[in-house]
Amino acid sequence: MEFPCFRSEEWIKKNFEGMEAPAEVLDGVDLSPTQMMNTPNIGFFPGKVAAVREGLRKSLFRQALFQVQNVEVTYMQECRDMRLLREIVERQKGSNLVWNLYDRVTKPRDVELMREERWTVDRCQERPQFDVRYYNEGGGGYSVTVVPVSWADRWHWIQFMTSD
Repeated sequence: MEFPCFRSEEWIKKNFEGMEAPAEVLDGVDLSPTQMMNTPNIGFFPGKVAAVREGLRKSLFRQALFQVQNVEVTYMQECRDMRLLREIVERQKGSNLVWNLYDRVTKPRDVELMREERWTVDRCQERPQFDVRYYNEGGGGYSVTVVPVSWADRWHWIQFMTSD
């Protein structure tokens, strides 16, 4: 999947609704909000349940992609070419001890890590990687955090986060 380093208003209007998540994103993860599943007649609406799950998966993918773009835009002067999401690989859940400790200190107790992925992007012949962590927030919500793997990309990430 190709994407620009800069999220222009035109690009968002053209791609936001139709943006499909690659099959590898959250593959095998049950995205079923507790409130929806606790509805007694939920079994009568399998199509709606599937649509809600796919909508959540697409939404989390977009959030993750936008966070990757937050880093990529800081490289715009060096490389204006389209980026390519080259690879998505599932990682062993909880395998990064530093991020596990960070989660334990910063996240509420009812937030659970659901899945970790490593995304590889093609940026003008470079292959930056990003750790993507998906969370279940108290049974009713979901979130995603993206952290660049390389220290140089982390520096660019910090620059983006602290810019006006």
